[in-house]
Amino acid sequence: MATYKSYQGHHLLSRGLFWGKLTGFWHKEVSFGFIHKFFYNFWWAPWRIVLIFFLHLQVNSKEDLEKLGGPLIVVANHMCWADPFIIGASFPFLAKIFPIRYACLWKYFYIPFFLPFVWAFGGFPVWRGVGLSKALRKPLKILEKEGVVGIFPEGKRRWKKGLRRPKRGAAFMAIKTGAKILPVKIEAPAKMKLSKILLRKYKVKVKIGIPFSLTPQPTEPPELLNQPANYIMQKVNEL
Repeated sequence: MATYKSYQGHHLLSRGLFWGKLTGFWHKEVSFGFIHKFFYNFWWAPWRIVLIFFLHLQVNSKEDLEKLGGPLIVVANHMCWADPFIIGASFPFLAKIFPIRYACLWKYFYIPFFLPFVWAFGGFPVWRGVGLSKALRKPLKILEKEGVVGIFPEGKRRWKKGLRRPKRGAAFMAIKTGAKILPVKIEAPAKMKLSKILLRKYKVKVKIGIPFSLTPQPTEPPELLNQPANYIMQKVNEL
């Protein structure tokens, strides 16, 4: 079984490298920040208009959003596939925080039509089961270059009420780089239907908190990150 899993992990990594080289040089030390920033600002106005009109988007912030910049880790609860776009539209036009580069599970990069679109906005693939250092190598480099990384500690979209145990990635990155963490909470109905969206039946509210830092501490063994990971999610839920 161990041999099979090892082969499988290597195989998936090889395919991921292929797609990365084909469309965006994810695994090369090349910065395309200006391209990602351009797409964020280009789509900001139409996307915000759509959200305000169809979903009655409201944004409450405890921080001056125009001054926020990297290095910064944006953490949020995960309600639907549109969460990264909802968060992006919640910040001002030409905000310093753009681009917010999100970690996406590797399987989403296997779709040729989907892949260039994600790359344009700065998304990058991550793998599970390879250890935090390897899985988060790319976002660590982004933060070291004073960039902004977006991550959903819950790992998956949450359909039901209640709390899911958060992943350790956000805590690991914050401790390793010293980057501040910006908590964001999205309040929206789960599993929104397109028909009701078009009829403007839903309301979406985004609450943006105040950036905070984690106390430096060891990151090994990984279990030491459970407490700071829970603290991060608590900050999101308290908004």
